[in-house]
Amino acid sequence: MNNTLKKNNFGLVQVLVLVVATFLAYIKLFHAPFAEWDDNEYVVHNKDIIGFGLQNLRLWYYKFYIGNYQPVTMVVYGIDYLLGALNPVYYHITNLLFHIGNTIAVYVLISRLGKNAWIAFFTALIFSLHPSQTESVSWVAESKTVICAFFYLLALIKYLDYRQAPSSGRMAIVVFLGMLSILSKGVGVALPLSLLAIDVWQGRELKDRKVWIEKIPLLVLSLVFGIIAIKGQEAGKFIHMRPDVSYWATLLNACYAYILYFVHLVVPYGISVIYPYPFEVGIYQYLCLPVILGVFYLAYLAFKKNWSVLLGGILFYSVNIALVLQFISFGDALMADRYFYIAGIGLIYIVVYYVYGLVKSVNLVPVILGVLSCGLLVMTYIRNDIWLSDMNFYQAILDVYPRSAVAQYSVGGLYMREGKYSEAAEHINLAVQYEPGNYKAWYNKGALALRQGKPDESLEALNKCLEIKEYPKALFSRALLYQGTARPDLALTDIEKVLQVQPQNARAWYIRGDCMEQQNNLVMAMDNYNKALEYEPGEPLFYIRRGLLYAKNNLADIGLNDLEKAISLNPRNAEAYYYRGIVKSRAGKNPCNDFSIALKRGYKPAQEAISKFCNQGNGPVLHQ
Repeated sequence: MNNTLKKNNFGLVQVLVLVVATFLAYIKLFHAPFAEWDDNEYVVHNKDIIGFGLQNLRLWYYKFYIGNYQPVTMVVYGIDYLLGALNPVYYHITNLLFHIGNTIAVYVLISRLGKNAWIAFFTALIFSLHPSQTESVSWVAESKTVICAFFYLLALIKYLDYRQAPSSGRMAIVVFLGMLSILSKGVGVALPLSLLAIDVWQGRELKDRKVWIEKIPLLVLSLVFGIIAIKGQEAGKFIHMRPDVSYWATLLNACYAYILYFVHLVVPYGISVIYPYPFEVGIYQYLCLPVILGVFYLAYLAFKKNWSVLLGGILFYSVNIALVLQFISFGDALMADRYFYIAGIGLIYIVVYYVYGLVKSVNLVPVILGVLSCGLLVMTYIRNDIWLSDMNFYQAILDVYPRSAVAQYSVGGLYMREGKYSEAAEHINLAVQYEPGNYKAWYNKGALALRQGKPDESLEALNKCLEIKEYPKALFSRALLYQGTARPDLALTDIEKVLQVQPQNARAWYIRGDCMEQQNNLVMAMDNYNKALEYEPGEPLFYIRRGLLYAKNNLADIGLNDLEKAISLNPRNAEAYYYRGIVKSRAGKNPCNDFSIALKRGYKPAQEAISKFCNQGNGPVLHQ
């Protein structure tokens, strides 16, 4: 009993060390904002996570989000919003808690598989602290990865319970946890094959029919939801984004990615948030092909010699990473660290197991592996700097891949937002130069020219973007350009297409209303302004324009209500005061105080209005 008690206490100490080390490695997340990339779509601008009613649940379970079917993850986002609205710290804490839970689950899983506390401890510690994991843990948009892994690992642990005492009830629990994993992220469909890796690790005879029959329910679930996952990627237009890649190049790139994940595990140098496709297939891709054949031979040898840890680890890694080796291309990156989050457990277990076997005779296992783990902790702590700002995020990509068009146009977009147009142009032009077929690079070039007041250059770039892909943001920007250059018919053509895919886009409804007003279709213009306010009731501009339209229709008193609403939403809005003065004048009220406030706040047309209407007593004409 004393030995059992000591063993249990030792295990609790190891778990405590895992929790504290993980917390220290990720402590910077408490100061991290939302990332521009995908966090906006999943959380910041996602109205679906506001509220927790039946309507929300229906949306989460019937809707794709950025090409992903992830209803369980959306439920977690909904809980985060319920607790902390749009305070990013709540979302980061959730990710960290799931990661800590996954770390403990890895520890329990390997403890039960290998019955060696040190191997389990260091497998879990490296899983937790490896800098490649920061993408899954530190990125709010990747909550789906840590949530999926949580249920995935629980299913593996419960499968061990089933193996110890088989029963339909225990297998039902495995299937239920597997379903939750799949509903968190599509990669959960690899679970039935991972259960085969568990069988291998436990030395189970795979020729036994029961090994396969018992996994049929999970295989069926995986097939169904795998098809749904592909449909989601197709709906988001992420499938076959690189149709120019040949089958041979696809195979070589897959071999390269398969090996590079392992290289980054052993030598965590050159890891990146994005791994762009190589510009051409080179020597590294060809060298990886014989290495892959060597891995397959090693697996065969492990099978023949009953090296269960090696064979099970290779199988676990291979079945989980195979789904994301771009045999069916999706997205515009060859690799992603988040794909390694679950798959890497198999490789980590192999490395720790054999390193432990090499050094255990010198009684320095805790020291050697402990020093390595401390190094990983420091690396992860430093790497989390990239999640503290969008500029850090993209600059980290450029540090590894300076020819990444995605990173270049994204940095350019950040500079553009800050009004640093020359710096923005430098990066965006590099993006176009490095990847002329990248539609987003051309979009940013067009958006920059529009901001700089260069309509012809903007139109040329936006047209180029739309030749490559009918990108809603480019359609919106071109509609904005046409709207501002008195071409409402062309603007309406583009904005109609935007509204087909973004029916709740308030700005698009506003532009549509303005174009209708330019065409003197005041009834339709009013309907569209109403629609804009329905979807974005906090935008002062929409109230200003509707208020002016009311005044045009001889409903000045109603128009004044809208202008007063605009001022209440933004008391610093000089335009709102100016136009309220205009409408007051039309309604026979004194406008001069409003003109004076507008002038004090820098709205220069107010000076002419004061001179013309207040000093001479003439009534103003409503400005168009």
